[in-house]
Amino acid sequence: MARIAWLGLGGIGKAICLNIVKYGQYEESVVVWNRTHQTAVDFASEAAKIVVVGSVAEAVAVCDIICLCLADDAAVNQVVDAAIETADIPGKLFVDLSTIHPNTATELHSKLKLHGADYLASPIFGGVPLAVHRQITLVLAGSSEAIERFRPFTDGVICKNSILLRNQPCRQASILKLIGNYIRLSAIRSLCEGLALSEVLGLAPQTLASFTETMNTSPTPQQIQMLLSGEYYKGTKPTVPMSMVVKENDYLSDLISQAGAQVATFDELVKTTNRLVEARGANASILSLFGVLREGCGLPFENQARDE
Repeated sequence: MARIAWLGLGGIGKAICLNIVKYGQYEESVVVWNRTHQTAVDFASEAAKIVVVGSVAEAVAVCDIICLCLADDAAVNQVVDAAIETADIPGKLFVDLSTIHPNTATELHSKLKLHGADYLASPIFGGVPLAVHRQITLVLAGSSEAIERFRPFTDGVICKNSILLRNQPCRQASILKLIGNYIRLSAIRSLCEGLALSEVLGLAPQTLASFTETMNTSPTPQQIQMLLSGEYYKGTKPTVPMSMVVKENDYLSDLISQAGAQVATFDELVKTTNRLVEARGANASILSLFGVLREGCGLPFENQARDE
């Protein structure tokens, strides 16, 4: 079986890498690298079969599949450029689980192909808690050969399921990630607005919760309870910070602009998210949209949960 290198040990990167070690039918040690070396050293102490290296070149040299789980486009480009410049990469497969612009995915695929390597776009639906329990969904876009090389490490190992875009341009996975999260964000926005409107019109929150229990998709009753509890403003570390939302909004806005399209609902969503970031900062929780939409209904940002 191919040997795996894992580059990037943020919260979700650690969870997924650890699941490869725990659940993959994999005899070799996973080779890990992180920009902050001590993070990798600390991570390796949590599990067996993890080998820490000090450079991208060392990781790429001894592995067949190189998984990238990095913060942004610049970080991905820096790591890929380092691999090209310092390692022998023909025949290697780079699997990119980072959230990047679709144009960046296209450029990376072309760049790596030029040097004899392959590239598989593999963005993630789901946050750290889902990753820990292998409940994330991956979107794999690239050649059928690249997908099959990585498949032994996906369903049942690091994720619940995979959406396979065989022989499709790598950018398709990134576009699906952006549009999919836009739909989910829109649902959360609607939930927040509906809950605030219920308060204005005198509808009991639990009545609305009863309605959501009949729905097969999000929003969920659990989200209702999180909003009612005041968790959206109480300072709990967010699963999805607004900085990630803003980044994805920027990417999708760029694509909409390139297409010459107008999407009124998206424009309104961008205005709402920007108001939240201005008021509460880039690390605010996505559920803090509730506070902004409460203000739009003439209510205070914070509900009464804090005083209960």
